[in-house]
Amino acid sequence: MEQQTRNHSVAGVALLGGAAMIALGATRPWVTGDEPLLGAASGDALGFDQLLGPGGRFGNVEPLLLGGAAVLGVSAALLFLTQVPVLGVLWRLPALATAVGLGLTSAAVWRVVNDPTSVMTDPGTPAGQVLGLGASIEPGLGLWLLTIGSVLAAVGTLIPARRSRTLVPEAPAPSGLRRAPVGDRLWPGWYPDQLDRGLVRFFDGRQWTAATRPRS
Repeated sequence: MEQQTRNHSVAGVALLGGAAMIALGATRPWVTGDEPLLGAASGDALGFDQLLGPGGRFGNVEPLLLGGAAVLGVSAALLFLTQVPVLGVLWRLPALATAVGLGLTSAAVWRVVNDPTSVMTDPGTPAGQVLGLGASIEPGLGLWLLTIGSVLAAVGTLIPARRSRTLVPEAPAPSGLRRAPVGDRLWPGWYPDQLDRGLVRFFDGRQWTAATRPRS
């Protein structure tokens, strides 16, 4: 008897690679630039624990990124272990939602890098004065890793599983049974058990089965 299975190893590898890149990127700077623009306390680079938001306020998104990487890693491990046809979809859905959420976070950070005035518009602040002089900031390694990792993970959730079939051995007929034809052929049905005359045993047309019942 054949049984259909699914192999999600390719999708699992993509998810695992994306998770690793995102986790590494969360610990690296998301932006580099002039020290007066980024703030004297941070030097010439900012990590995801100091993400610029509206009004020039800093926020910490590093735990969010690490948590998302953990979800992707767990989903990848489940895909490696899953062979049931429908069950793999259940692990892909949360992974896809996580990858999309991290991708939106990456897009928001890119907006800050490409247009710093969107979060720092006060010309009276040191950052605003530096921006007025034409200073610029550059994306850091962390932002690149977050972006590439999110895309890789999202693509991984869409990679179809490889179908395969495995042969499941059928339960052998009870020992001691022999085929006793009725005429030219033994038709499927219940017949006196050759091992116990008090029972009848079912013959499926090819072999004796393990199904028995009392002989009436």
